[in-house]
Amino acid sequence: MRRSVYSLVLFLLSALLLLSCHAKEKKEEKNELKTYKVTAQEVQFYVEATGSVQPDLGGASKIISHVPGTVAQIVVKPGERVKKGSPLLVIKSPDATDAYAAYLSSVAQLKQSERIYNLNKELFEVGAVTKNDLLNSEATYRQMEAVSAGLRKKLNLYGCGISAGSDVRRDSCSDTVTLRASIPGFVADIQAHVGDKVDTSTGLMTIADPQNIIIVANIYDSDVPKIKKNSNVTFYVDIFENTPFKGIVSYVSDVSDTESKTVKTFIKILDRKDVFKQNMFLKLKIEREKKSFAVVPQSAIVYKDGNFYVYRSLKGGKSELQQVKAVRELPGKSMAVEGINEGDQIILSAIELERP
Repeated sequence: MRRSVYSLVLFLLSALLLLSCHAKEKKEEKNELKTYKVTAQEVQFYVEATGSVQPDLGGASKIISHVPGTVAQIVVKPGERVKKGSPLLVIKSPDATDAYAAYLSSVAQLKQSERIYNLNKELFEVGAVTKNDLLNSEATYRQMEAVSAGLRKKLNLYGCGISAGSDVRRDSCSDTVTLRASIPGFVADIQAHVGDKVDTSTGLMTIADPQNIIIVANIYDSDVPKIKKNSNVTFYVDIFENTPFKGIVSYVSDVSDTESKTVKTFIKILDRKDVFKQNMFLKLKIEREKKSFAVVPQSAIVYKDGNFYVYRSLKGGKSELQQVKAVRELPGKSMAVEGINEGDQIILSAIELERP
C-alpha cells in the first residue's frame, strides 16, 4: 500500500515538473517571437466614380440657320452618322421665298436681255442700230447676268443647290432652306423641334467628330473639393476589363445636379481613343492627395472585439496590445495603419500571442 502511494506521489511530481518545463519553454518561445520595425510609406488616395464617353463639343460643328424661319422637317436622329453635305433639317423661310422669287424673275429678265443683246449684234452688223444701242443692250445683259448669279449664290448658301443654266422649274428649292452637315461625324445633339421659330443665332443641332471624344464623370458634391484640374485619372471599360487607360481632369463644372447631388467632371483621354465609342460606360479613379502612413505586415494585425490591434514589443521580452486603424491594404500583404509610429517594434506574428 505504501509503495502504491509513493508511486502515485512520484508520478504527480513528475507530471508537475513536465508541465512547468512546458510552460517555461512556451514562455521562452513567446519571448523569442520575431519582431518587425514599423516603416512609413506614402499612400495615394483616389476618388472613385463612374462615367461615360461623350463627344467633345469643343471640336464640334454647331448648326444654325442662315435665314429666319420655321423648322419644317428634321431629317436625322441623334447618334446618326452623317457625311459632309448630308441634309440635316429643312427651314421654311419668307427670306428664302423672296430670294427664290427674285431669282426666277432675274432668270426671266436675263433671258430677255440676252435675246435683245444678240438681236442688236445682228442688227448692228447690217447698220440697223447704232453702236450705242448695242452697248446699252450688252450692259443690261451683263447686269442681269450678275444679278442672277448673285441670287443663285445666295440660294446655294441657303442650301438650294441651284446650278448655272439649270431649269428653274425643276429645282427642288422654293420657299425652304435645307441645312447640311459642314463636317463628317455624328449627330451629337438636336435642340430644334418641328414648328420651332428660329433666327440666325439659334443653335439647332450639333455635329461631333467621332475622333474628338471626352469622358464625363459624375462626382458627388462631397468629393469635388478633393479633385484638382490636371489630376491623373485611371479608368477601365468592361470590354477591356484588366486594361487600365489613362486620362487627365480638364474641367470641373460649377453647376451641381440637385437631384443626384453630383457635379459633371470632364476628363481628357490620353491614349487609345480609337477603342472608345459614344455612351460607353466606364469605372474610374481620380488621383487626389498623398499621405504618409505607418506600414505593417498583415500578420502583425489581430482583430478583437470589433477593433484592430498590434502587439508592441517592450523591454524585457514583454509586449502590449496597441489599437490601430486600418487605412488601406497595400501590395505585399501589408497594411497602412494609424495609431503607431515609424520605428516602433511590433510582434511580426500576432496570432502567436493569441494562442492559449
